[in-house]
Amino acid sequence: HSRSGGSLAYYARVVAILLLLVAGAVSTTLARSWSYHYKPIAAKPSATPTTEANIALAKPASGEQLSPARLLKRAIVSNLALFVLQQNSYSEKAYADHSAYVTSRLSHFDSLTSPEALAVFASLSGYNLGARAQQLYECLSLRKGKALEPYFEQYLHNGSNECVHELGASMTQPNAALGNHPLCPSDEQQKIRLTTLLSAIESAKTCSDSELAAAATHPGASALNP
Repeated sequence: HSRSGGSLAYYARVVAILLLLVAGAVSTTLARSWSYHYKPIAAKPSATPTTEANIALAKPASGEQLSPARLLKRAIVSNLALFVLQQNSYSEKAYADHSAYVTSRLSHFDSLTSPEALAVFASLSGYNLGARAQQLYECLSLRKGKALEPYFEQYLHNGSNECVHELGASMTQPNAALGNHPLCPSDEQQKIRLTTLLSAIESAKTCSDSELAAAATHPGASALNP
């Protein structure tokens, strides 16, 4: 049994790595051809505990083709979940590499402007992306501006349990890998975040190219509170 268990873990890691490599190769130019609307579906929290295997082996429904925006989101969320699960084996360098990977994928959303891409980007507000990526997310939100308002308002009024549904209730617990914050924030935490973002967008705050580059390369002051 130990040998078969080891084999399963090995193949799960291979699938995870391949998945992330595919997401990393996504061309942002290709994303402009995707314009259909993305409609988040509310679902009950999953009772299945999050493991490396079920993260790695998660697949889209049969026949479903993922857009570049959704591939980027999958890469980001999978990496975050795996990092949280493996926190005890990560060094400071590994943490830096993880942050660089997430921000690199997140930065691709700057050029994605279709309604579907905006909806996917807005859905990431239901995850704790980590300090560095969260600063970049704020900057990107300001750059997209009022185009994001309807999507953020939807989550503000209706909430989102997508993170818990996809990754399990264990991800609502504070985690040292994310600065003692949970990967899946509470409803109240989501409301505070969305209210702050919407307020900044309404007041026409901006995030320049230089501020975007800084947020993507190293942590600094929040785009909302410079």
